[in-house]
Amino acid sequence: MSEKMEISNELFESVKEAVGRRVKLTLRHKVQLEVKGEKVESRVLALASHRAYLLTARVPSKVEQSFSYLEIHGVCSNKPNQLVLEHERGPWSLRLGSADEVDEVVAHIGSCLQQICPAGSPGKLMRKLSLNPPERTAVLQALWAEQSSSDLGPCGGFSHQYWCVCDYLGLPYREEVQWDVDTIYLTQDTKELNLQDFAHLENRDLVAIIAVLEYNQWFTKLSTKDYKLSADVCDQILRVVARSSRLEELMLDGAGLRSDFAQKLASALAQNPSSALHTFNLSNNSLEDKGVSALSAQLAKLPLGFKHLNLSRTSMSPKGVNSLCQALCANPVVASTLTHLDLSGNSLRGDDITNLHSFLSHPNCLQTLDLSNSDCSLELICGTLSKGCLKHLSVLNLSKSVFSHRKCKEIPPSFKQFFSCAQALTSVSLSGTKLPHEALKALLLGLGCNPNLSDVSLDLSCCELRSGGSQVLEGCIAEIPNISSLDISDNSLDMDLVTLLVWLSKNRSIRHLSLGKNFNNIKSKNVAQVLNNLVLMIQEEDSVSEAQHLHVSSLHSSSFFLSF
Repeated sequence: MSEKMEISNELFESVKEAVGRRVKLTLRHKVQLEVKGEKVESRVLALASHRAYLLTARVPSKVEQSFSYLEIHGVCSNKPNQLVLEHERGPWSLRLGSADEVDEVVAHIGSCLQQICPAGSPGKLMRKLSLNPPERTAVLQALWAEQSSSDLGPCGGFSHQYWCVCDYLGLPYREEVQWDVDTIYLTQDTKELNLQDFAHLENRDLVAIIAVLEYNQWFTKLSTKDYKLSADVCDQILRVVARSSRLEELMLDGAGLRSDFAQKLASALAQNPSSALHTFNLSNNSLEDKGVSALSAQLAKLPLGFKHLNLSRTSMSPKGVNSLCQALCANPVVASTLTHLDLSGNSLRGDDITNLHSFLSHPNCLQTLDLSNSDCSLELICGTLSKGCLKHLSVLNLSKSVFSHRKCKEIPPSFKQFFSCAQALTSVSLSGTKLPHEALKALLLGLGCNPNLSDVSLDLSCCELRSGGSQVLEGCIAEIPNISSLDISDNSLDMDLVTLLVWLSKNRSIRHLSLGKNFNNIKSKNVAQVLNNLVLMIQEEDSVSEAQHLHVSSLHSSSFFLSF
């Protein structure tokens, strides 16, 4: 029977012509195709690295059927020389010359699948593998295990995977994509696949590029910024989320996403128990409360938690924030995994964000918290932080927040307590917040008496400090040992700078000082006095004159930057 299965040179040349000279055929066999009952017809089975072809067994040969290995649904061989290949469009029931030939075909398909998807075992990728006797399966699995460590090529074999995906989806293979990845991405040793690098291509080309991440083990991050994604591109991203065990970071900033995407993302995460995603950036997308609530329900169930969550400017109301933070509280591992939380640009006004306060008041490992441009209550947030965020919080952005006690002289003790007890703060921004003078004093005294901190960057720009704030600074700033950068620009300090500069010169820790936009109301005849004190501050030994940078702008029509 093996004699009958041989392929003549003439037939083989015709087969190559029918398949296409650019396709490298690595295995071919003459087979019998079962058509009806016991009736069989001669065919040629030709195998490439990405696709199986069934052709007529006469010259000139023609391709009758083919399928991508990514379409395979099962491989069965219940009789020694019988092989059934199941795929999306139906089965091929074939008879080969021997069991060895059958096993050779199965081994080849498995090896090719392993090249496309190195993280999966060929048996699982075939979905169903049934060989009798079972010893045949064990031999093949041992063979595949030996091959698993083979070199896949640049960036985890991206180009070959891309070629296979394009073939599977019926999309054109773009050589420029292959060149960019094999050359630029490899040279930069980056694990981030940035869709903006391919924004000049059509949406269908992006679909193929993204689809590779279902199989590729090199790239761990998918990103885009300020680029609106089409519906089919979004669907493919969701498919990757549902299938990839390698993708760790999903950064879709300003991608034109709506609430339905967040709902589908939740569903995709639920489908993938092996997901490695720990970073989500969906900022500048109109997800609204509906979308955030759906996503939050799934975030509460992620068994490994997550590290980074950016939902800034996503059209959330306090209701959506509460829903999200309820999920943060409900997931028992989030308190020990979440290090970055950005909810800036959403509405956090009022007292009805109890779940946010609840999460922040319990011990956690947050290192960066951004609630800027949200109208949140400054003193309530700081009071909450003093309960749960003292140990790890390093970067705190509460710009354009609201100090609701600004008409009262009583400042909650917890406000000062946070700044006096925080153990890791390196950056505090209160820019654009109308800061009462007593609150400013509590902040400065809290930092000043905190022995845990050094090299703190403090941004008090646009806080409407004026003369009263200048007096508070004059009374405190000289003795504060841990502020290395201070921004008090745009506070209408004007002539108060004359005295304030004297006290700033006595500080021994400040290395960066910004004073811009404080000179608009100084009369020309008084400018010299301010400049004179600036020069004295710079020249004074062992004072702020040690600063590397002094930024002074909007001196009437002038703007300049001094470096030392």
